[in-house]
Amino acid sequence: MNRIIALSLLLLATFSLKAQNYPSEWVKYTSDGYFHDIESGRNSQNLSESKFKNDLLDLARSNLSKQIQVKVKEVSSKNASVVDGRSSILYNSIRNVSTDVDMQLAETRTQFDPSSEKLYVLAYINKEEACSYYKNDIQMLISNLNSKISIADNYIRSGFKSKAKTELESAMPLFDGVGKSFFWLNVFGLPEYQLKQYLDQVNGLEQSIKMKLAELEHGVTYCVVCNADNFGKKYVKLQNEVKGELSATGCNFVDDPSSADYVIRIDASAREYNRMNTGGGSAYFTYVDAAVAIDKNATGQRIFEDEISVKGSHTLGFEEAARDGYKKASKEISNLLKENIKL
Repeated sequence: MNRIIALSLLLLATFSLKAQNYPSEWVKYTSDGYFHDIESGRNSQNLSESKFKNDLLDLARSNLSKQIQVKVKEVSSKNASVVDGRSSILYNSIRNVSTDVDMQLAETRTQFDPSSEKLYVLAYINKEEACSYYKNDIQMLISNLNSKISIADNYIRSGFKSKAKTELESAMPLFDGVGKSFFWLNVFGLPEYQLKQYLDQVNGLEQSIKMKLAELEHGVTYCVVCNADNFGKKYVKLQNEVKGELSATGCNFVDDPSSADYVIRIDASAREYNRMNTGGGSAYFTYVDAAVAIDKNATGQRIFEDEISVKGSHTLGFEEAARDGYKKASKEISNLLKENIKL
Protein backbone atom coordinates (compact mmCIF):
# COMPACT_ATOMS: atom_id res chain seq x y z
CA MET A 1 0.00 0.00 0.00
CA ASN A 2 2.78 2.40 0.95
CA ARG A 3 4.45 1.74 -2.42
CA ILE A 4 1.22 2.61 -4.26
CA ILE A 5 0.84 5.84 -2.32
CA ALA A 6 4.46 6.74 -2.97
CA LEU A 7 4.08 6.02 -6.68
CA SER A 8 0.93 8.11 -6.85
CA LEU A 9 2.68 11.00 -5.15
CA LEU A 10 5.59 10.71 -7.59
CA LEU A 11 3.27 10.78 -10.62
CA LEU A 12 1.44 13.76 -9.15
CA ALA A 13 4.71 15.57 -8.57
CA THR A 14 5.82 14.81 -12.14
CA PHE A 15 2.52 16.09 -13.53
CA SER A 16 2.79 19.21 -11.42
CA LEU A 17 6.32 19.78 -12.66
CA LYS A 18 5.21 19.43 -16.31
CA ALA A 19 2.25 21.72 -15.73
CA GLN A 20 4.67 24.35 -14.47
CA ASN A 21 6.90 23.99 -17.53
CA TYR A 22 5.21 26.99 -19.10
CA PRO A 23 3.34 30.05 -17.82
CA SER A 24 -0.07 29.10 -16.43
CA GLU A 25 -1.87 31.61 -18.67
CA TRP A 26 -0.68 29.67 -21.72
CA VAL A 27 -2.66 26.58 -20.78
CA LYS A 28 -5.39 27.39 -23.33
CA TYR A 29 -2.83 27.17 -26.17
CA THR A 30 -2.23 23.51 -25.28
CA SER A 31 -5.87 22.58 -26.01
CA ASP A 32 -7.15 20.91 -29.17
CA GLY A 33 -8.04 24.31 -30.58
CA TYR A 34 -4.38 25.07 -31.29
CA PHE A 35 -1.26 23.77 -32.90
CA HIS A 36 1.47 24.82 -30.50
CA ASP A 37 5.04 24.40 -29.36
CA ILE A 38 6.55 25.74 -26.15
CA GLU A 39 10.29 26.05 -25.59
CA SER A 40 12.28 27.39 -22.65
CA GLY A 41 15.91 27.98 -21.72
CA ARG A 42 18.45 29.93 -19.74
CA ASN A 43 20.83 32.28 -21.45
CA SER A 44 23.93 30.42 -20.22
CA GLN A 45 26.03 31.61 -23.18
CA ASN A 46 25.38 35.29 -22.43
CA LEU A 47 23.89 35.99 -25.83
CA SER A 48 22.22 39.31 -26.43
CA GLU A 49 18.62 39.33 -25.21
CA SER A 50 17.22 39.61 -28.73
CA LYS A 51 19.51 36.89 -30.10
CA PHE A 52 18.61 34.45 -27.34
CA LYS A 53 14.88 35.15 -27.71
CA ASN A 54 14.94 34.85 -31.50
CA ASP A 55 16.84 31.56 -31.37
CA LEU A 56 14.24 30.09 -29.04
CA LEU A 57 11.41 31.43 -31.18
CA ASP A 58 12.97 29.93 -34.32
CA LEU A 59 13.12 26.56 -32.55
CA ALA A 60 9.46 26.82 -31.52
CA ARG A 61 8.38 27.82 -35.02
CA SER A 62 10.38 24.93 -36.51
CA ASN A 63 8.77 22.40 -34.18
CA LEU A 64 5.33 23.90 -34.85
CA SER A 65 5.97 23.56 -38.58
CA LYS A 66 6.89 19.89 -38.13
CA GLN A 67 3.62 19.24 -36.29
CA ILE A 68 1.63 20.71 -39.14
CA GLN A 69 3.64 18.78 -41.71
CA VAL A 70 2.59 15.57 -39.96
CA LYS A 71 -1.05 16.72 -40.15
CA VAL A 72 -0.63 17.63 -43.83
CA LYS A 73 0.56 14.11 -44.64
CA GLU A 74 -2.26 12.61 -42.61
CA VAL A 75 -4.92 14.67 -44.38
CA SER A 76 -3.34 14.02 -47.80
CA SER A 77 -3.43 10.27 -47.23
CA LYS A 78 -7.00 10.35 -45.96
CA ASN A 79 -8.45 12.54 -48.71
CA ALA A 80 -6.64 10.76 -51.52
CA SER A 81 -8.58 7.62 -50.62
CA VAL A 82 -12.05 9.17 -50.36
CA VAL A 83 -12.15 11.98 -52.93
CA ASP A 84 -14.41 11.51 -55.96
CA GLY A 85 -15.03 13.29 -59.24
CA ARG A 86 -17.33 15.80 -57.59
CA SER A 87 -14.47 16.97 -55.42
CA SER A 88 -11.84 17.30 -58.14
CA ILE A 89 -10.84 20.68 -56.73
CA LEU A 90 -9.89 19.04 -53.45
CA TYR A 91 -8.10 16.18 -55.20
CA ASN A 92 -5.96 18.58 -57.22
CA SER A 93 -5.04 20.43 -54.04
CA ILE A 94 -3.81 17.20 -52.44
CA ARG A 95 -1.34 16.75 -55.27
CA ASN A 96 -0.21 20.37 -55.28
CA VAL A 97 0.08 21.40 -51.62
CA SER A 98 3.70 21.48 -50.51
CA THR A 99 4.79 20.03 -47.19
CA ASP A 100 6.57 23.35 -46.65
CA VAL A 101 4.11 24.90 -44.22
CA ASP A 102 3.07 28.50 -44.71
CA MET A 103 3.71 29.98 -41.27
CA GLN A 104 2.04 33.33 -41.94
CA LEU A 105 -0.76 32.41 -39.52
CA ALA A 106 1.63 31.52 -36.67
CA GLU A 107 1.74 33.81 -33.66
CA THR A 108 4.21 33.90 -30.78
CA ARG A 109 4.34 34.77 -27.09
CA THR A 110 7.35 35.20 -24.76
CA GLN A 111 7.61 35.40 -20.98
CA PHE A 112 10.62 35.60 -18.67
CA ASP A 113 10.56 33.99 -15.21
CA PRO A 114 12.97 35.91 -12.93
CA SER A 115 12.91 33.23 -10.24
CA SER A 116 14.19 30.50 -12.55
CA GLU A 117 15.90 32.89 -14.97
CA LYS A 118 14.17 31.02 -17.76
CA LEU A 119 12.73 32.50 -20.93
CA TYR A 120 9.59 30.76 -22.18
CA VAL A 121 8.50 31.11 -25.79
CA LEU A 122 5.34 29.93 -27.48
CA ALA A 123 4.56 29.50 -31.19
CA TYR A 124 0.97 28.65 -32.04
CA ILE A 125 -1.77 28.69 -34.64
CA ASN A 126 -5.37 29.14 -33.60
CA LYS A 127 -7.25 26.54 -35.66
CA GLU A 128 -10.54 28.43 -35.59
CA GLU A 129 -8.90 31.66 -36.74
CA ALA A 130 -6.99 29.77 -39.43
CA CYS A 131 -10.26 28.27 -40.68
CA SER A 132 -11.79 31.77 -40.76
CA TYR A 133 -8.84 32.99 -42.83
CA TYR A 134 -9.25 30.30 -45.49
CA LYS A 135 -13.05 30.45 -45.40
CA ASN A 136 -12.74 34.14 -46.19
CA ASP A 137 -10.62 33.24 -49.25
CA ILE A 138 -13.31 30.87 -50.49
CA GLN A 139 -16.16 33.28 -49.74
CA MET A 140 -14.35 36.00 -51.70
CA LEU A 141 -13.88 33.57 -54.59
CA ILE A 142 -17.57 32.63 -54.56
CA SER A 143 -18.53 36.32 -54.53
CA ASN A 144 -16.19 37.10 -57.45
CA LEU A 145 -17.48 34.14 -59.46
CA ASN A 146 -21.12 35.09 -58.88
CA SER A 147 -20.29 38.64 -59.93
CA LYS A 148 -18.66 37.47 -63.17
CA ILE A 149 -21.61 35.19 -63.94
CA SER A 150 -24.03 38.06 -63.32
CA ILE A 151 -22.05 40.39 -65.61
CA ALA A 152 -21.90 37.69 -68.30
CA ASP A 153 -25.64 37.06 -68.05
CA ASN A 154 -26.29 40.78 -68.49
CA TYR A 155 -24.07 40.79 -71.57
CA ILE A 156 -25.96 37.80 -72.97
CA ARG A 157 -29.34 39.45 -72.38
CA SER A 158 -28.04 42.57 -74.12
CA GLY A 159 -26.78 40.56 -77.08
CA PHE A 160 -23.06 40.92 -76.36
CA LYS A 161 -22.13 37.25 -76.35
CA SER A 162 -18.48 37.85 -77.16
CA LYS A 163 -18.13 40.08 -74.09
CA ALA A 164 -19.93 37.46 -72.01
CA LYS A 165 -17.51 34.81 -73.19
CA THR A 166 -14.51 36.99 -72.33
CA GLU A 167 -15.92 37.65 -68.85
CA LEU A 168 -16.49 33.95 -68.17
CA GLU A 169 -13.09 32.96 -69.51
CA SER A 170 -11.49 35.40 -67.08
CA ALA A 171 -13.20 33.52 -64.23
CA MET A 172 -11.59 30.15 -64.95
CA PRO A 173 -8.08 30.98 -63.60
CA LEU A 174 -9.69 31.90 -60.25
CA PHE A 175 -10.24 28.19 -59.59
CA ASP A 176 -6.53 27.40 -59.78
CA GLY A 177 -5.63 28.31 -56.20
CA VAL A 178 -8.83 27.49 -54.35
CA GLY A 179 -7.87 23.85 -53.80
CA LYS A 180 -5.18 24.89 -51.35
CA SER A 181 -7.70 26.82 -49.28
CA PHE A 182 -9.89 23.72 -49.08
CA PHE A 183 -6.90 21.61 -48.14
CA TRP A 184 -5.85 23.89 -45.31
CA LEU A 185 -9.42 23.97 -44.03
CA ASN A 186 -9.09 20.20 -43.76
CA VAL A 187 -5.78 20.51 -41.95
CA PHE A 188 -7.15 23.05 -39.46
CA GLY A 189 -10.22 20.97 -38.74
CA LEU A 190 -13.18 22.65 -40.42
CA PRO A 191 -16.20 20.38 -39.84
CA GLU A 192 -16.79 18.07 -42.78
CA TYR A 193 -20.35 19.29 -43.41
CA GLN A 194 -19.11 22.88 -43.77
CA LEU A 195 -16.29 21.82 -46.05
CA LYS A 196 -18.80 19.95 -48.23
CA GLN A 197 -21.07 23.01 -48.42
CA TYR A 198 -18.23 25.18 -49.71
CA LEU A 199 -17.04 22.47 -52.09
CA ASP A 200 -20.53 22.06 -53.53
CA GLN A 201 -20.84 25.81 -54.06
CA VAL A 202 -17.48 26.15 -55.82
CA ASN A 203 -17.93 23.00 -57.89
CA GLY A 204 -21.42 24.16 -58.86
CA LEU A 205 -20.12 27.55 -59.99
CA GLU A 206 -17.33 25.92 -61.98
CA GLN A 207 -19.78 23.65 -63.79
CA SER A 208 -22.14 26.57 -64.45
CA ILE A 209 -19.36 28.65 -66.00
CA LYS A 210 -18.17 25.74 -68.14
CA MET A 211 -21.73 25.11 -69.39
CA LYS A 212 -22.21 28.76 -70.26
CA LEU A 213 -18.90 28.81 -72.12
CA ALA A 214 -19.93 25.71 -74.06
CA GLU A 215 -23.17 27.44 -75.05
CA LEU A 216 -21.20 30.49 -76.17
CA GLU A 217 -18.66 28.46 -78.12
CA HIS A 218 -20.17 29.48 -81.43
CA GLY A 219 -20.27 33.12 -80.43
CA VAL A 220 -22.69 35.67 -81.81
CA THR A 221 -25.26 34.38 -84.31
CA TYR A 222 -26.79 36.12 -87.31
CA CYS A 223 -29.70 35.51 -89.57
CA VAL A 224 -29.70 37.06 -93.05
CA VAL A 225 -33.19 37.87 -94.34
CA CYS A 226 -32.78 38.86 -97.97
CA ASN A 227 -35.37 39.89 -100.57
CA ALA A 228 -33.70 40.60 -103.91
CA ASP A 229 -35.73 41.17 -107.07
CA ASN A 230 -34.32 41.06 -110.58
CA PHE A 231 -37.13 42.29 -112.77
CA GLY A 232 -39.70 39.93 -111.28
CA LYS A 233 -37.28 37.08 -110.53
CA LYS A 234 -35.67 36.33 -107.16
CA TYR A 235 -31.94 36.85 -107.04
CA VAL A 236 -30.98 34.31 -104.36
CA LYS A 237 -27.26 34.64 -105.00
CA LEU A 238 -27.14 37.98 -103.15
CA GLN A 239 -27.88 36.30 -99.82
CA ASN A 240 -25.33 33.54 -100.41
CA GLU A 241 -22.63 35.96 -101.53
CA VAL A 242 -23.11 38.20 -98.46
CA LYS A 243 -23.07 35.22 -96.09
CA GLY A 244 -19.94 33.90 -97.77
CA GLU A 245 -18.14 37.20 -97.27
CA LEU A 246 -19.19 37.45 -93.62
CA SER A 247 -18.35 33.81 -92.85
CA ALA A 248 -14.74 34.59 -93.60
CA THR A 249 -14.77 37.05 -90.65
CA GLY A 250 -16.06 34.44 -88.19
CA CYS A 251 -19.81 35.09 -88.31
CA ASN A 252 -22.10 32.21 -87.34
CA PHE A 253 -25.45 31.98 -89.10
CA VAL A 254 -28.82 30.50 -88.19
CA ASP A 255 -31.91 30.20 -90.37
CA ASP A 256 -34.48 31.25 -87.77
CA PRO A 257 -34.53 35.02 -87.15
CA SER A 258 -36.01 34.55 -83.66
CA SER A 259 -33.03 32.47 -82.52
CA ALA A 260 -30.37 34.87 -83.82
CA ASP A 261 -28.60 37.57 -81.84
CA TYR A 262 -28.72 39.90 -84.83
CA VAL A 263 -30.95 39.91 -87.89
CA ILE A 264 -29.49 41.36 -91.09
CA ARG A 265 -32.22 42.58 -93.42
CA ILE A 266 -31.54 43.28 -97.07
CA ASP A 267 -34.23 44.52 -99.46
CA ALA A 268 -32.96 45.03 -103.02
CA SER A 269 -34.41 45.52 -106.46
CA ALA A 270 -33.15 46.27 -109.95
CA ARG A 271 -34.33 49.10 -112.18
CA GLU A 272 -33.59 50.01 -115.78
CA TYR A 273 -31.36 52.98 -116.32
CA ASN A 274 -30.69 53.26 -120.06
CA ARG A 275 -29.70 51.50 -123.25
CA MET A 276 -26.96 52.67 -125.57
CA ASN A 277 -26.38 51.57 -129.13
CA THR A 278 -22.78 50.83 -130.02
CA GLY A 279 -21.08 49.95 -133.25
CA GLY A 280 -21.37 46.24 -132.55
CA GLY A 281 -24.72 46.15 -130.73
CA SER A 282 -26.22 47.58 -127.55
CA ALA A 283 -25.16 48.19 -123.96
CA TYR A 284 -27.70 47.92 -121.18
CA PHE A 285 -27.40 49.78 -117.89
CA THR A 286 -29.31 49.20 -114.64
CA TYR A 287 -29.18 50.22 -111.03
CA VAL A 288 -29.50 47.90 -108.07
CA ASP A 289 -31.00 49.74 -105.08
CA ALA A 290 -30.60 48.08 -101.70
CA ALA A 291 -31.69 48.95 -98.17
CA VAL A 292 -29.56 47.30 -95.47
CA ALA A 293 -30.39 47.11 -91.75
CA ILE A 294 -29.19 45.26 -88.65
CA ASP A 295 -31.67 44.57 -85.82
CA LYS A 296 -30.61 43.47 -82.34
CA ASN A 297 -33.02 40.79 -81.19
CA ALA A 298 -32.37 41.12 -77.46
CA THR A 299 -33.59 44.73 -77.38
CA GLY A 300 -35.56 45.04 -80.62
CA GLN A 301 -33.27 47.93 -81.48
CA ARG A 302 -32.24 48.78 -85.01
CA ILE A 303 -28.53 49.40 -84.62
CA PHE A 304 -27.68 50.14 -88.25
CA GLU A 305 -29.35 51.02 -91.54
CA ASP A 306 -28.21 52.42 -94.85
CA GLU A 307 -29.04 52.46 -98.55
CA ILE A 308 -26.89 51.98 -101.61
CA SER A 309 -27.33 52.18 -105.36
CA VAL A 310 -24.95 50.32 -107.64
CA LYS A 311 -24.74 50.57 -111.41
CA GLY A 312 -24.49 47.45 -113.54
CA SER A 313 -24.00 46.94 -117.28
CA HIS A 314 -24.12 44.20 -119.89
CA THR A 315 -24.52 43.71 -123.63
CA LEU A 316 -27.20 40.98 -123.42
CA GLY A 317 -29.99 42.90 -121.72
CA PHE A 318 -31.24 44.61 -118.59
CA GLU A 319 -31.56 41.36 -116.61
CA GLU A 320 -27.90 40.52 -117.17
CA ALA A 321 -26.94 44.12 -116.40
CA ALA A 322 -28.82 43.76 -113.12
CA ARG A 323 -26.84 40.60 -112.32
CA ASP A 324 -23.66 42.59 -112.81
CA GLY A 325 -25.05 45.27 -110.48
CA TYR A 326 -25.93 42.66 -107.86
CA LYS A 327 -22.38 41.28 -107.87
CA LYS A 328 -21.02 44.75 -107.20
CA ALA A 329 -23.76 45.44 -104.63
CA SER A 330 -22.91 42.27 -102.67
CA LYS A 331 -19.37 43.57 -102.15
CA GLU A 332 -20.57 46.96 -100.94
CA ILE A 333 -23.21 45.45 -98.67
CA SER A 334 -20.67 43.03 -97.19
CA ASN A 335 -18.23 45.85 -96.48
CA LEU A 336 -20.97 47.88 -94.77
CA LEU A 337 -21.92 44.94 -92.60
CA LYS A 338 -18.31 44.11 -91.68
CA GLU A 339 -17.92 47.64 -90.36
CA ASN A 340 -21.06 47.44 -88.22
CA ILE A 341 -21.63 43.87 -87.03
CA LYS A 342 -20.73 42.80 -83.47
CA LEU A 343 -18.47 39.78 -83.59
